Amino acid sequence: MAKDARPGNTSGHLLIASPYLNDGNFLRSVVFMIRHDVEGAFGLAINRPTERRFRELVELSSTGGEPREDDFIYRGGPVEGPLLAIHDLAGIGEPCGPTETNFGPPFSDESDAPSQSNCDGPKFTVHDHPADPYGSMSIDFGNPPAWITGDDDHLRILLTRRDAHVRYVAHYSGWGPGQLDEELRVGGWLVGNADSDILFGSADTVWETAVKRCGHDILTSMAPGVRFGDPNMN
Repeated sequence: MAKDARPGNTSGHLLIASPYLNDGNFLRSVVFMIRHDVEGAFGLAINRPTERRFRELVELSSTGGEPREDDFIYRGGPVEGPLLAIHDLAGIGEPCGPTETNFGPPFSDESDAPSQSNCDGPKFTVHDHPADPYGSMSIDFGNPPAWITGDDDHLRILLTRRDAHVRYVAHYSGWGPGQLDEELRVGGWLVGNADSDILFGSADTVWETAVKRCGHDILTSMAPGVRFGDPNMN
Protein backbone atom coordinates (compact mmCIF):
# COMPACT_ATOMS: atom_id res chain seq x y z
CA MET A 1 0.00 0.00 0.00
CA ALA A 2 2.69 2.49 0.95
CA LYS A 3 6.36 2.62 1.85
CA ASP A 4 6.97 6.02 3.37
CA ALA A 5 5.75 9.55 3.12
CA ARG A 6 7.94 11.82 1.02
CA PRO A 7 7.12 15.07 -0.73
CA GLY A 8 5.57 14.62 -4.14
CA ASN A 9 2.33 14.24 -6.01
CA THR A 10 -0.20 12.37 -3.88
CA SER A 11 -3.16 12.80 -6.26
CA GLY A 12 -5.37 9.70 -6.25
CA HIS A 13 -3.78 8.35 -3.06
CA LEU A 14 -4.70 8.31 0.62
CA LEU A 15 -3.13 10.48 3.28
CA ILE A 16 -3.19 8.71 6.64
CA ALA A 17 -2.58 10.92 9.67
CA SER A 18 0.45 9.84 11.71
CA PRO A 19 1.00 10.48 15.45
CA TYR A 20 3.48 13.20 14.44
CA LEU A 21 0.82 15.38 12.83
CA ASN A 22 0.23 18.36 15.14
CA ASP A 23 -3.15 19.42 13.79
CA GLY A 24 -6.30 18.60 15.73
CA ASN A 25 -8.39 18.92 12.58
CA PHE A 26 -6.83 15.76 11.22
CA LEU A 27 -6.46 13.49 14.27
CA ARG A 28 -6.72 9.88 13.01
CA SER A 29 -7.96 11.16 9.65
CA VAL A 30 -7.75 9.44 6.29
CA VAL A 31 -7.90 11.86 3.37
CA PHE A 32 -8.49 10.90 -0.26
CA MET A 33 -6.37 13.27 -2.36
CA ILE A 34 -8.11 14.76 -5.38
CA ARG A 35 -5.38 17.15 -6.51
CA HIS A 36 -1.78 17.88 -5.53
CA ASP A 37 0.37 20.18 -7.62
CA VAL A 38 2.61 23.25 -7.36
CA GLU A 39 -0.40 25.43 -6.52
CA GLY A 40 -1.35 23.39 -3.46
CA ALA A 41 -3.42 20.35 -2.59
CA PHE A 42 -7.08 19.40 -2.16
CA GLY A 43 -8.58 16.28 -0.63
CA LEU A 44 -11.59 14.83 1.19
CA ALA A 45 -11.54 13.14 4.59
CA ILE A 46 -13.37 9.81 4.30
CA ASN A 47 -13.81 8.83 7.95
CA ARG A 48 -15.72 11.76 9.45
CA PRO A 49 -19.45 10.94 9.07
CA THR A 50 -22.10 13.35 10.30
CA GLU A 51 -25.70 12.59 11.25
CA ARG A 52 -27.06 14.37 8.17
CA ARG A 53 -28.26 12.40 5.16
CA PHE A 54 -28.30 13.41 1.52
CA ARG A 55 -31.96 12.35 1.27
CA GLU A 56 -32.82 15.21 3.62
CA LEU A 57 -31.67 17.69 0.97
CA VAL A 58 -33.70 16.38 -1.98
CA GLU A 59 -37.25 15.40 -2.80
CA LEU A 60 -37.25 11.61 -2.74
CA SER A 61 -39.97 11.57 -5.38
CA SER A 62 -37.47 13.10 -7.82
CA THR A 63 -34.87 10.36 -7.36
CA GLY A 64 -36.93 7.65 -9.03
CA GLY A 65 -36.08 4.82 -6.67
CA GLU A 66 -35.45 3.63 -3.13
CA PRO A 67 -32.61 5.61 -1.51
CA ARG A 68 -29.46 3.85 -0.34
CA GLU A 69 -29.03 3.31 3.38
CA ASP A 70 -25.49 4.73 3.55
CA ASP A 71 -26.25 8.27 2.34
CA PHE A 72 -24.76 9.99 5.39
CA ILE A 73 -22.86 13.17 4.57
CA TYR A 74 -19.19 13.09 5.61
CA ARG A 75 -17.16 16.11 6.71
CA GLY A 76 -14.31 16.29 4.24
CA GLY A 77 -12.20 18.78 6.15
CA PRO A 78 -12.09 22.15 7.90
CA VAL A 79 -12.55 24.28 4.77
CA GLU A 80 -16.10 25.20 3.75
CA GLY A 81 -16.99 23.88 0.32
CA PRO A 82 -19.70 22.37 -1.90
CA LEU A 83 -21.38 19.01 -1.50
CA LEU A 84 -19.52 16.38 -3.52
CA ALA A 85 -19.68 12.63 -4.01
CA ILE A 86 -16.84 10.17 -4.55
CA HIS A 87 -17.92 6.85 -5.97
CA ASP A 88 -16.96 3.92 -8.22
CA LEU A 89 -19.58 4.28 -10.96
CA ALA A 90 -17.47 4.83 -14.08
CA GLY A 91 -18.41 7.75 -16.31
CA ILE A 92 -20.29 9.77 -13.68
CA GLY A 93 -18.27 12.91 -13.06
CA GLU A 94 -14.47 13.04 -13.32
CA PRO A 95 -11.90 10.29 -12.63
CA CYS A 96 -9.60 10.83 -9.65
CA GLY A 97 -5.92 10.04 -9.96
CA PRO A 98 -2.56 11.22 -11.29
CA THR A 99 -2.81 13.10 -14.57
CA GLU A 100 -0.38 14.78 -16.92
CA THR A 101 -1.20 18.12 -15.32
CA ASN A 102 0.39 17.00 -12.03
CA PHE A 103 4.01 17.89 -11.50
CA GLY A 104 5.80 14.57 -11.79
CA PRO A 105 5.80 11.16 -10.13
CA PRO A 106 4.02 10.70 -6.80
CA PHE A 107 7.34 10.42 -4.98
CA SER A 108 10.80 11.83 -5.55
CA ASP A 109 12.44 8.43 -5.93
CA GLU A 110 10.79 6.00 -8.32
CA SER A 111 11.87 3.00 -6.25
CA ASP A 112 9.99 4.38 -3.23
CA ALA A 113 6.73 5.04 -5.05
CA PRO A 114 3.60 3.09 -4.11
CA SER A 115 1.72 1.24 -6.80
CA GLN A 116 0.36 3.76 -9.27
CA SER A 117 -3.18 4.31 -10.32
CA ASN A 118 -3.43 3.51 -14.00
CA CYS A 119 -5.58 6.58 -14.55
CA ASP A 120 -4.06 9.25 -16.76
CA GLY A 121 -7.47 10.67 -17.61
CA PRO A 122 -9.87 9.36 -20.25
CA LYS A 123 -8.28 8.34 -23.55
CA PHE A 124 -10.25 8.69 -26.77
CA THR A 125 -9.42 6.50 -29.76
CA VAL A 126 -10.95 7.02 -33.20
CA HIS A 127 -11.27 3.86 -35.30
CA ASP A 128 -11.58 3.70 -39.09
CA HIS A 129 -14.04 1.18 -40.52
CA PRO A 130 -14.45 0.76 -44.30
CA ALA A 131 -18.18 0.11 -43.89
CA ASP A 132 -18.71 3.18 -41.75
CA PRO A 133 -17.85 6.53 -43.37
CA TYR A 134 -17.88 8.23 -39.97
CA GLY A 135 -15.75 5.63 -38.20
CA SER A 136 -16.23 5.02 -34.48
CA MET A 137 -14.73 6.08 -31.18
CA SER A 138 -13.89 4.12 -28.04
CA ILE A 139 -13.20 5.60 -24.62
CA ASP A 140 -10.72 4.10 -22.13
CA PHE A 141 -11.28 5.54 -18.66
CA GLY A 142 -8.18 3.83 -17.27
CA ASN A 143 -8.43 2.44 -13.75
CA PRO A 144 -9.06 5.36 -11.38
CA PRO A 145 -9.52 4.54 -7.67
CA ALA A 146 -12.73 6.62 -7.67
CA TRP A 147 -14.76 9.25 -9.48
CA ILE A 148 -15.87 12.63 -8.15
CA THR A 149 -18.86 14.81 -8.96
CA GLY A 150 -20.70 17.81 -7.60
CA ASP A 151 -23.40 17.86 -10.27
CA ASP A 152 -26.89 17.92 -8.74
CA ASP A 153 -28.27 15.34 -11.18
CA HIS A 154 -25.34 13.02 -10.55
CA LEU A 155 -25.76 13.29 -6.78
CA ARG A 156 -29.42 12.29 -7.12
CA ILE A 157 -28.61 9.39 -9.44
CA LEU A 158 -26.06 8.03 -6.96
CA LEU A 159 -28.65 8.11 -4.15
CA THR A 160 -30.54 5.23 -5.75
CA ARG A 161 -27.62 3.32 -7.30
CA ARG A 162 -27.29 0.63 -4.66
CA ASP A 163 -24.82 -1.23 -6.90
CA ALA A 164 -22.23 1.56 -6.47
CA HIS A 165 -20.01 2.55 -3.55
CA VAL A 166 -20.68 6.21 -2.68
CA ARG A 167 -19.47 8.78 -0.17
CA TYR A 168 -21.26 12.13 0.06
CA VAL A 169 -18.84 14.74 1.37
CA ALA A 170 -19.29 18.38 2.41
CA HIS A 171 -16.34 20.71 3.08
CA TYR A 172 -12.80 19.76 2.14
CA SER A 173 -9.16 19.66 3.22
CA GLY A 174 -6.90 22.19 1.54
CA TRP A 175 -3.21 23.10 1.60
CA GLY A 176 -1.38 26.09 0.12
CA PRO A 177 1.72 25.83 -2.13
CA GLY A 178 4.33 23.64 -0.46
CA GLN A 179 2.34 23.23 2.76
CA LEU A 180 1.47 19.56 2.34
CA ASP A 181 4.95 18.79 1.04
CA GLU A 182 6.41 20.08 4.30
CA GLU A 183 3.95 18.03 6.37
CA LEU A 184 4.98 14.96 4.38
CA ARG A 185 8.68 15.75 4.84
CA VAL A 186 8.42 15.84 8.64
CA GLY A 187 6.41 12.61 8.79
CA GLY A 188 2.96 14.05 9.43
CA TRP A 189 1.30 11.73 6.93
CA LEU A 190 1.63 8.20 5.63
CA VAL A 191 0.74 7.76 1.96
CA GLY A 192 -1.16 4.74 0.68
CA ASN A 193 -3.06 3.47 -2.31
CA ALA A 194 -6.77 4.25 -2.40
CA ASP A 195 -7.90 0.65 -2.07
CA SER A 196 -11.66 0.32 -2.42
CA ASP A 197 -12.15 -1.49 0.90
CA ILE A 198 -10.54 1.46 2.69
CA LEU A 199 -11.94 4.25 0.55
CA PHE A 200 -15.51 3.03 1.04
CA GLY A 201 -15.00 1.03 4.24
CA SER A 202 -16.46 1.52 7.70
CA ALA A 203 -15.54 4.94 9.09
CA ASP A 204 -14.93 3.33 12.49
CA THR A 205 -12.07 1.16 11.24
CA VAL A 206 -10.69 2.99 8.19
CA TRP A 207 -7.77 4.64 10.01
CA GLU A 208 -6.68 1.49 11.84
CA THR A 209 -6.92 -0.62 8.68
CA ALA A 210 -4.94 1.91 6.64
CA VAL A 211 -2.19 2.21 9.25
CA LYS A 212 -1.83 -1.57 9.56
CA ARG A 213 -1.65 -1.97 5.79
CA CYS A 214 1.01 0.73 5.56
CA GLY A 215 3.05 -0.96 8.28
CA HIS A 216 2.74 -4.33 6.57
CA ASP A 217 3.94 -2.91 3.26
CA ILE A 218 6.85 -1.09 4.90
CA LEU A 219 8.01 -4.33 6.53
CA THR A 220 7.62 -6.19 3.25
CA SER A 221 9.75 -3.61 1.42
CA MET A 222 12.46 -3.84 4.09
CA ALA A 223 12.62 -7.64 3.98
CA PRO A 224 11.78 -8.85 0.44
CA GLY A 225 10.75 -12.48 0.33
CA VAL A 226 9.82 -12.67 4.02
CA ARG A 227 6.17 -13.43 4.58
CA PHE A 228 4.34 -11.38 7.20
CA GLY A 229 0.87 -11.95 8.59
CA ASP A 230 -2.22 -10.47 7.06
CA PRO A 231 -2.61 -7.00 8.69
CA ASN A 232 -6.40 -7.35 8.52
CA MET A 233 -6.25 -10.37 10.84
CA ASN A 234 -4.91 -8.41 13.84
